[in-house]
Amino acid sequence: FDEDFSNIFNVPSKRITIGGTEFIGLFSAMNSNGIVLPFIVRDEEVEEIKKFGLDVLVLKERFTAIGNLIVVNDKGAIVSDLLSKKSIKSIEDVLKVEVVQASLVNSKVVGSVCFATNKGAILHREARDEDVELVKDVLKVEVERGSVNFGSPFVASGIIANSYGALIGSKTSGYELDIILRMLQI
Repeated sequence: FDEDFSNIFNVPSKRITIGGTEFIGLFSAMNSNGIVLPFIVRDEEVEEIKKFGLDVLVLKERFTAIGNLIVVNDKGAIVSDLLSKKSIKSIEDVLKVEVVQASLVNSKVVGSVCFATNKGAILHREARDEDVELVKDVLKVEVERGSVNFGSPFVASGIIANSYGALIGSKTSGYELDIILRMLQI
C-alpha cells in the first residue's frame, strides 16, 4: 500500500500514527510547510513526522480533531472559531499562510465541510454564496459545492488528495466524482 500511495500522490509515504491511532486526517491539518497536531500526539510520533521536513505545531487546545477545525492549502487557511487567538498565530507561523477564523455553512467544523488542495476546493452542498466566496478569497482557488460517498455533505470525510492524485470514498457517485475531479483538477 505504501508504494501505491507514493505513486498516487507523488510523495514519499510512511505509515504513521497520531495519538496511537491511524486517523491521520482527523487528528491533523497540513500543507507543504507544516502540520498542526493535537496534544494527544506522542513524542515519538512527532519525531517521525519531522523526518518529512515539516514544521510541527502541537496545539495545546482541548480539541483533538484538528482536521475538522482547519481547512488549509499552501495559499491560506480557514480555522474554526473554536480555536484561541494564540493558537491562530501559531498556526499562521507553522503553515506559513494567512489564517482567517470563520465558520462555514453555519458550522464550526470547517475542516469537515470543506476539502481543498492548491488547485481547487469542494464545499458542503448547502453552502451559502458567502461561504463559497470566503473559501475562494482565503484559499485562492475555485470552489464548487458538492458531496461525497453518495450524499455526505461532510466532503473531507471521503477525500484524500493533493495536487497530484486522490483517493475518493468507494460509495461516491459518478456525479459527485465528476465534481471532485474537476475541482481538484485531477
